[in-house]
Formats: sequence, structure tokens, C-alpha cells
Amino acid sequence: MGKLVRIPVLFLAGMIVFMTVSQVMFKFAGNHSVGHLELIGAFVLNPWLWAGLISSGAGMVCWLLTLRKLPLASAYPWTALIYVLTPLASAILFGDVLSGKYFLGMACIVVGVFITASGVEAR
Repeated sequence: MGKLVRIPVLFLAGMIVFMTVSQVMFKFAGNHSVGHLELIGAFVLNPWLWAGLISSGAGMVCWLLTLRKLPLASAYPWTALIYVLTPLASAILFGDVLSGKYFLGMACIVVGVFITASGVEAR
């Protein structure tokens, strides 16, 4: 794999990780806000919310850097991995219970990502 391919792939992986982390941080922010009825304590001073926003911003920067080198049709299918990683993180961190049907759905997403990503031809 050449250097030109590795760098956008690293940015793409960074986007997936940052966006997954941002969703987890937003869940922590939601949990934090329950104990704070006032607007400032619930949102403005919520460290989890700020961490989520920063992570989301970093994900957007990685996404833009990815799209500088990769076609959108090649890169976009990989964003679906966020729908796999976020529930897995939620099960680990928050004790969410994922059923067998849920895992089957996640497997379909992963297979779909590989099918769609391999179906794009370079110009």
C-alpha cells in the first residue's frame, strides 16, 4: 500500500473513532445533565458535552482531510462502522444489552460496507 493511500485511510479511521467517541461523550453528557436542572450546570459547564463537541469537531477535520484524497463514494460506506462501534462501546460502558438480532444487523452492516466500498472504481 503506497503512502498516498495510507494517509487518507488513517484520516478515515480517525474520523470513525472520533465520531464514535463523540457519541459516547454525548451519552455521558446526557447522564450528567440529569443531575443538573439549571441550564448552566446541565449544558454550559458540562465537561462531557464539551468533550463530545471537540471529538465531533476532530472527526469532521479528519473527514475533510479524507475527502481531499479519496472519492466520496469510496470513503462514505466506511462511516457506517460508527453504527457498529457505538453500540459496542455503549454495551461495554453503559451496560446496554445487545440481542442476537442486533449482532446480526451489525454483521450485515460490516458486510455491506465491504461490498459497497469494493464496488467503487478509481477515475
